[in-house]
Amino acid sequence: MLRILLVSDTHGKLDALNILAEQKKADLIIHAGDFGFYDEKSVERLSMRELKLRIVHSPFASQVSSLSSKKEMCELIRKEGLLGDFPEYLKGNKQFTVPIYTVWGNHEDETVIHELRNGKKVSNLYLLDEERQYTIPDMQGNAFFLYGLGGNFVLNDKAFETSFQGVEGKIQATFHQFGKLLQKVKQPGNPSLFVSHVSPGKEPVLARLLSHSQPNFCISGHMGLSYPCVWNQFAIRDGADVERWMSDLSFFSGNRRLSPEIQYVVKLLQKPMQNENRWFYHTWNVNLPDIDDGHALLIFQENKFSLETYGGQK
Repeated sequence: MLRILLVSDTHGKLDALNILAEQKKADLIIHAGDFGFYDEKSVERLSMRELKLRIVHSPFASQVSSLSSKKEMCELIRKEGLLGDFPEYLKGNKQFTVPIYTVWGNHEDETVIHELRNGKKVSNLYLLDEERQYTIPDMQGNAFFLYGLGGNFVLNDKAFETSFQGVEGKIQATFHQFGKLLQKVKQPGNPSLFVSHVSPGKEPVLARLLSHSQPNFCISGHMGLSYPCVWNQFAIRDGADVERWMSDLSFFSGNRRLSPEIQYVVKLLQKPMQNENRWFYHTWNVNLPDIDDGHALLIFQENKFSLETYGGQK
């Protein structure tokens, strides 16, 4: 049996992960992004908007205004440690007590993520992206497949780039990354989890892509709700609604030059949904609130999952 803690949107409050893991007797943590990937120099690389967001969503919101300079905001962020705990984990002064598997969110320092993607190690921390997927075993010889991709999901020109898309603290996923990832995921029917920062419930193109790999659960965050939300497509739409909701592929028309990975995504989207009934009924979405507002516990036992959710409106 494995006890899997599901969390999202820590925004740098990483010490809370060890505390919650101990409380829930978790064997591992799956994190859906806005982790808090910042180092001591990140404050110099973030845009004015990102700096202001860090302050506005803190006890020091009253200390900034539309007239505040970048220098003033940087000084306040440094003084109060508003980028969070990750620098201490990067330096090895602190350690995560259980393995953490995470995507990045849309609010992260892309420089720090580049370093982690290029081999920078943090004890017990494992990225999920187009290059890294994991088979997670339990003590009884069962296992599930874990894969994911972070960042925002936006249908814009950047989505068709082949390079990593992040600038001044904002990150989005690309179809090139999704194509590279999904070519490695060909096991519908086996136990599996997909992790995204954004919810497939808000993004029909993402939901249609996942109808082909058919994970048991899609874990996401980003929305800032007061409770974990759990649903499948059957619970909120009938078959005709799902087909209409997921049918608009007009954004892929035009004269774009597409990488082979993006061409793979386009072919997937143009295919009929595979084994539609299984996906429609049996792929469950779990959208997580910020860590201060809730979390979930997924239990993997005898090759099956069970789920508990925890949350409360303040």
